[in-house]
Amino acid sequence: MGRHMKNIICILASFLAIILWLKSYYSVNADSFSLILRKSENKSRGKRINCSSIDKLCIIKASNKSMDNHILEVWEENVAQLTHDVLSNPNTKNYSTSQKKDVPWLSDKDLKQIKRSSYTSPIVVTKYKLIFFWNEKSGCTYWKKLLQVIQGLKNKEVHHPDFNGLTYLITFKDNEITEMMFDDSWTKAVFVREPRERILSSYLEKGLDNFHMMNNCNRTVKSFIEFLNLGKTCKDPHWASQVRVPKYFYKNMMIGKMPDILTFTEKLLVKIGAWNESVKVWIYSKDRKKKTRYHAKKAIDKLSQYYNDTKIQDMIFERYADDYEVFNFEKKYFGFDKNLQKH
Repeated sequence: MGRHMKNIICILASFLAIILWLKSYYSVNADSFSLILRKSENKSRGKRINCSSIDKLCIIKASNKSMDNHILEVWEENVAQLTHDVLSNPNTKNYSTSQKKDVPWLSDKDLKQIKRSSYTSPIVVTKYKLIFFWNEKSGCTYWKKLLQVIQGLKNKEVHHPDFNGLTYLITFKDNEITEMMFDDSWTKAVFVREPRERILSSYLEKGLDNFHMMNNCNRTVKSFIEFLNLGKTCKDPHWASQVRVPKYFYKNMMIGKMPDILTFTEKLLVKIGAWNESVKVWIYSKDRKKKTRYHAKKAIDKLSQYYNDTKIQDMIFERYADDYEVFNFEKKYFGFDKNLQKH
């Protein structure tokens, strides 16, 4: 027993000696060689990682006060492997903080939120370095068709990703997505719609479609309020929030809204270099209007019928608070009726 304990003490002493020797010999300061060998569920959101010239040694750097509660994280399997890497790397001796470089980093949760499913993933136009974040019931037919047109795609199918010829972000590797999202040479754009209009449009097209409701929610609805209540538990992209990537990305994203769809179209295509006469002809053609609005329900014309009091509007304000905040929609009651009921 005594011999066993003695061996353990010797091993621990040797391990400690190695750590002290590494720190002394290579003069690696606390900032460049901070090791916290555990993973955190509360990861950095969109911050960058400091990576040294030592392979696999990456340290998440807090860049503002919001990171105070985040844990620094080093991606390393174990101390033994790290020690081996340091000792066997001939460049370790010449390491200095000036050799650090910033590389983009996204957590698995962030990547999942950004990529989404194969049917709802953002559309990528590599030729023009564009990532377009579209939303159901926010002119998505128009935008998908337009993105086909600027690429010369003749596909008749618009929505099905296997047949429309469009490229989706989910088909890229995680490291490629990360680089694209943080690369300013890539234009990121999103098109959104005022939540009350959008949800009413979802109800008129999908909520009143018994087949869709049974297939997605296992039940049908008989009224708009019943549809809204069901939406709390039955998830569907047609009535999900339009905030579909970590919020900080929207600060550098082009944001378009339904009332300005044509103005935003020109602004976006000019920016990426895709604005030309053939595109203009398509946009203002009768054929385009017919094909991209064939299933429109003109929800804006029915707002007074479904939003004639404040209660239902308050439900939308609360449930889609992120949409109102991120896209700067005004939380102002529709005042259609002089006797608008309060509660």
